[in-house]
Parts: sequence; C-alpha cells; structure tokens
Amino acid sequence: MNNRHLKLPPWAKSLSARLLVLTVSFVMLAEVFVFAPSVARFRIDWLKAHLDSGYLAALALEATPDQMIPDDLERELLSNAGIEAVILRREDRKLLLQRDDMPAKVDKDVNLSDFSIPMALMEGLATLSQTENRVLRVVGMPSMAPDFEIEVLVHEDRLTEAMRNFGWRVFGLSLMISFFTAGLVYFALNRLLVRPMRTLTSDMIRFREDPQDKASLINPGERDDEIGVARQELAMMQQDIQAMLNQRRRLAALGTAATKISHDLRNALATSMLMTEQLAKSEDDEVRAVVPRLLSSMERAVYISEQTLSFARETPPPRDLATFTLIELIEEIRDQILLQKCEPLLDGGMGDAPVASKPCPARIEIDLPDDVMLEADYDMLFRAFSNLMRNPLEAGATTVTISHKIQTEPEKGDESASPRRSIEVFIADNGPGLPEKAIKNLFVPFAGSGRQGGTGLGLAIARELISTHNGELRLTATGPDGAVFTVKLPLGN
Repeated sequence: MNNRHLKLPPWAKSLSARLLVLTVSFVMLAEVFVFAPSVARFRIDWLKAHLDSGYLAALALEATPDQMIPDDLERELLSNAGIEAVILRREDRKLLLQRDDMPAKVDKDVNLSDFSIPMALMEGLATLSQTENRVLRVVGMPSMAPDFEIEVLVHEDRLTEAMRNFGWRVFGLSLMISFFTAGLVYFALNRLLVRPMRTLTSDMIRFREDPQDKASLINPGERDDEIGVARQELAMMQQDIQAMLNQRRRLAALGTAATKISHDLRNALATSMLMTEQLAKSEDDEVRAVVPRLLSSMERAVYISEQTLSFARETPPPRDLATFTLIELIEEIRDQILLQKCEPLLDGGMGDAPVASKPCPARIEIDLPDDVMLEADYDMLFRAFSNLMRNPLEAGATTVTISHKIQTEPEKGDESASPRRSIEVFIADNGPGLPEKAIKNLFVPFAGSGRQGGTGLGLAIARELISTHNGELRLTATGPDGAVFTVKLPLGN
C-alpha cells in the first residue's frame, strides 16, 4: 500500500485556475462570433454616413443659382465629407462635385442597396485585412432622401483604419466583458463547487492519515444537492470503516489471545489423551466404558484448537503440491470419519476388524471415478473436505453422498488455447438443512456455524484452503431435506 502523504495541488494546477482559464476562453470564443457581425455592421454604417455627407455636399452645390461654387469651397465640402467625388442623380439632371485630383479609376463598386448578411460578413473581413489603398465607388440612397440615388468615391484605407480602430475597441471591451463574466462565474462556481470539493478532499486526506481518529470524521452539513449527498455518504462510509477497524482491532487482539490459549490447550489435551489411553487398560469395566466418550471429547477439543490455530494465521501456509487421485483422498477422509463415529465399522467391516454390535448411524456414499487426478496439497484438501463431510453428520444427517461432474470450458479471451477442465464435487446430505442465520453468515468466522456449540471456523477455513488452489466453494441448495455444497477444482489438461 502506498502511504505517501497526499496534499492539495497548488493554485496554478488547481481546479479553480482551470475553471478561470476555461471561462475566459469560452467567453472570448463567444466574442469571436460577435466580432465579425459587429465589424460588418460598422463598415455598412461608415459607408452610409459618407453617402449622407456626400448628399449634404451636393445640396450645397444645388443651392447655388448656376450650380457653380468656387474651387476652394468645393474642396472644403468634399474634405469635410471625407470623399473624393459625389454624383447626385435626379430625374432631369445630374449634379457632380469632385476634387481636382480625383482618382482616374475605380477599383471596386459597392452597392448598398444589394445587401445580404453573408456578403456583408465576407466584405467586412476583406476590408479589415486589406493592405492596398483602393478607390471605392459607393452607390446607394441617402437616409435623408431615399428617393434619390447617389454615388460617392472614397479611399478604402480610411475605412480600413476606422474598422481596425473599431475592432480594437471591440476586442478591449470583449476582454473586459470576458474577465468580468469569468470572474462572476469563477466566484460562483468556486463557492458552490470548487471550495466544497477542496474541503471534501481535505477531509478525505485527513481521514486517510488517521482513520481511527473520531475527529477526522467529516461533518456532512445541511446541503441537499449532489455535493451534500456525497458528504453524507462519505460520512456514513467513514463511520462504517471506523466500526470495521475497531472490530478488526478487537478480533486481532482476541485472535492473538485465542492462539496462545489454543496452543497451550492443545498441549494439555495431548497429555490428557495419553493418560486416558492408559485408563483404557484398566481392569475396571466402568472406567473402560467411560474412556471412549472421554477420548471423543478430547479429540473434539483438539480439533477446535487446531481450527482456531489455523484460522489465526494471516495467510495460508505454502502449498506442498503432489499428484493423487481424488477418490483416494475422499475415501481416506470417509474411513477416518466413520472410524471415529462408528467404531471400526465401514460397509459391514474393515478388513479383519470386528463388526460392531450396533449398526453405524452414519453412511458416506461415494460416486467418483478412479482416474481423476489432482495436483494439489493433499493435507490442505484433506482438511477442507473433512470439514465439509464431517459437519452434516455432526448436525444430524445420517447419510452424506459424494458425487461429481466434469466440466470443460474454453479459455476466456483466447479461443485458440486449450480448454480448461475442472471438476465439481457435490457433498449432499439428508440433514435438517442450514438455519437462516447460518446462511447469512455462511463463511464468516465465529458466526456461520449451523449447529449448537460450533465455532463457525470450519467452512471459513475450507473456503480459504480451496481458494488457495484456485477453486471455489459455494452452497448450492439447502432445505428440510438436506444441504448440498459444491467444490469446484481445476484439473490438468
């Protein structure tokens, strides 16, 4: 586990800085779509204003009796209007007002009566990027006299310069609006999202550094939005984690004590068993009659001690792999269980052993092939299957049936690889089934026992040992007619 100390990032790399940059960028991007229409509109207004100025200059010419004015006044009128020449067309005549140095040719005609938005946008951007001083003939109707058509000649460099000045003003205003808007959005989101997230992150870091400290629990607050729900869920999760850690700490202390007690108890019981075996040689019939029960109780105590010691290990011991048949493993377990429960009786006798005077109350039926080979730790699987076969008999079952099923599955993600073979071993009994409490805590140590006086360690240990062999243990069925456990183990190719 990586225990390096975590801390919040500096402001330059924080979510706040990224939020500010993104807001400014998005507002400026929006201003780009405003800039082009604004410049196009400015160009049209500029040209219309010069049409109106040309019309006023032409009116001064028309007011004279002979429609003649001095040259210096003509130049002054055109200069004030910012144009090179003006032509006013009436129904019966045409008025012309021009400079002496009027350009000899016109580079481009602009008809303000023929207006469209795409054309205005393209010509506005073209004028803004123009480097040559072209002469424009602007044709249109002045706003003061919409019934007359007027033409003016203007130099485009003046229009370009005016448009660029206007563009810089728009850019500066856009920049101010962007930062102002970004500031408002930044402070709003920073208060609503970023600051609560930084606080939540700080609380998580503080809890990670010392999860058992009560002061590290966060205060969920009263927010009812998504962040409020996240804080409430985190607070409940922290409380659950603290409860689990406290339980683990108590269980660890209890496990250490139980390990020491079990170790000493097993040694004491071993000595007691030796002494009990000596009592079996006594000439007193009553003493000899008590010895089997005494030995059975001691073996049970030794068995519980060994289970406790096995579970107290942090990890399973390393496997000592060997190759053996499954049926020889199951038969040895059967013989040992029945030998303990039924005296030396197994299917009418075991070799030359005497037959018991009473029938054996337990039967273990085996339906397994002789050629199923396992490569596993014999002792580990012996303990696992021993628990699974012994438990139902101690819970009231009279018959345990061992059956099997061979499975062949294709390798996941690689169809060309050899298929995987596995065997499912079914351990069925005719007992009363498992109680509901045992089903809920089936593989939970000290909580999953299905009989009176059980420790709940047998199934937990069996599952751990089978998992060590890449196998699986599960409860397949349970009810008043008995229970079925399934053990799945991989087979070689």
